[in-house]
Amino acid sequence: MLHLFFKVKGFTLIEIMVVMIIISVILTFMTLSIGDGGLAQKLKQEAQRFASLLTMASQEAIMQSKEMGVSFEIDGYHFYVLQEQQWQASQDEIFRPRRLPPGIESELYLEGESIVLNNLEKNAPQLLLLSSGELTPFKVIFKYESEGLHYQLIGTATGKMSLQQYESF
Repeated sequence: MLHLFFKVKGFTLIEIMVVMIIISVILTFMTLSIGDGGLAQKLKQEAQRFASLLTMASQEAIMQSKEMGVSFEIDGYHFYVLQEQQWQASQDEIFRPRRLPPGIESELYLEGESIVLNNLEKNAPQLLLLSSGELTPFKVIFKYESEGLHYQLIGTATGKMSLQQYESF
């Protein structure tokens, strides 16, 4: 009979669960609206991915005593292995052909000279990764078509590479 005179204060389990669901839905939409950090972050990720893949390919060439190469297009790149005096597309899943996300383009400079990327012979890499650890001196620039932010990966003949960010005006 006492419970008729006193009103219990507090929240029920169902009320707490409904509030938790509402909060999680709001957080999900906020996360989706923020996205992956924007254009600058996506551009940086692509440049870092390429730098990592190139480092791994160079190490693979040294460890396996085989010559490797990279062929570029404006919107992607392919890895090759020299087998029986012919360049063959790499069959390794890590070194599969890559496409850049929409809007990101690459430019290639070999030994200081600009290379036109869409007029190239197929199955012929421009950048060589030798089993001695040497590579073709290069500069690859990753950029958005409409943005001023760029990332460039510079490699020397001795195999040293550096990734740099810069803005053009």
